[in-house]
Amino acid sequence: MEITPIITKDFLMFSDDETFSSVIGKLKNFEKRSGLVFKNNKYLGLIERKRLLRTKIDVTKAKIKSFVQPTPILNEHADIIESAYLMYLSNMQFLPVEREKKIYGVLNAIDLAKLGSELPEMKKAKVSDIKLIKTKSISKDDPISMVIEIMFKEKIDQVPIFEKGKLYGIVSYRDLIKKYLNWSPKREFSTKFNKEASTRSAESDTPNLANLPVSTFSTNDNLFTITKDNSLIEATSLMANKNISNLIVVSSEGVEGILGVKNILRKIGSLKIPKNFNIKFVGLKEADLKPHQTFNLKKIASNEAFKLQRQLRNEVFDLVIHLKLYHKDSNKQKYSINMRLEFPSEIVTSSESDWNFETALRKSFNNAKNKLKKKFKGDSSHRKGYE
Repeated sequence: MEITPIITKDFLMFSDDETFSSVIGKLKNFEKRSGLVFKNNKYLGLIERKRLLRTKIDVTKAKIKSFVQPTPILNEHADIIESAYLMYLSNMQFLPVEREKKIYGVLNAIDLAKLGSELPEMKKAKVSDIKLIKTKSISKDDPISMVIEIMFKEKIDQVPIFEKGKLYGIVSYRDLIKKYLNWSPKREFSTKFNKEASTRSAESDTPNLANLPVSTFSTNDNLFTITKDNSLIEATSLMANKNISNLIVVSSEGVEGILGVKNILRKIGSLKIPKNFNIKFVGLKEADLKPHQTFNLKKIASNEAFKLQRQLRNEVFDLVIHLKLYHKDSNKQKYSINMRLEFPSEIVTSSESDWNFETALRKSFNNAKNKLKKKFKGDSSHRKGYE
């Protein structure tokens, strides 16, 4: 299954020479967690507003280029499992997606976790199958700086707050951003605090603000919790509906821990799907590919073959991929891909050509998938393979 259905084009773009105050204003106005940073139309990385909590600079003068976080770039046809593993390793909640070597959209970790939990291999998974995050117990009277440290150390967006051993509320990164940095709070907050945070002296006052009690920032009503017995699909659906990346897991004994989207992605990314196909490549030497190009071709072919395997409901099949260089000049080469897919009592062929061999290969696989879709249309034994 591909990530294509959950790619969104709703993202912000910044120039690397923009000031923090400009970026903060745009993130605020559009209610975004992060944005993509470019230099002369070249993608550099992400800027996350949560990271601003630790930034002690003059936001009216400092440029964002020193705080950009480099990230991997996903292809629009990337597989869910591969994407989940890459996002887990990158420790990001958003990754850019490219189409024909240009940034096309972004992928949200919450959407990816929800789609991944719907895979056949994950449909029976429960919250108890995911490793929970155990954090240091924070009292409502502790300084807010302790919460910030936990968020950065554990890479989570919500921290449970306790009073005499019982759940009192939570502090989310939204609470911190809206109140710690005067982020247009929707909840009521003290006039005195807002006045302090909006003045030019706010930077020098930051240590005092950091020592304010957690209860000043916490949300205490309408908390979203879940139990270990809930299905993972229920958990990720709640995350997607409420746009939150963590859930507090509770039981009759109290708080068990935090279910984080990162550990869900780790579970999805670690899935080992049995390989039920054989791939034979023809013409690679004649095509005069460089080592890294050969590696990319084989990797794409393997990933696409797994998608075919899902369509074929895990039937064993053989795949022959014939690459041919049929036009070459001083600047570029044109390639053709002829593909033959053979499985019990059936043969499907597909051909495509392009100046980019990777594009030709993906197009050829897409043609094969469309042919399979038409071939098994109305066949209930294969229908679920196309959902």
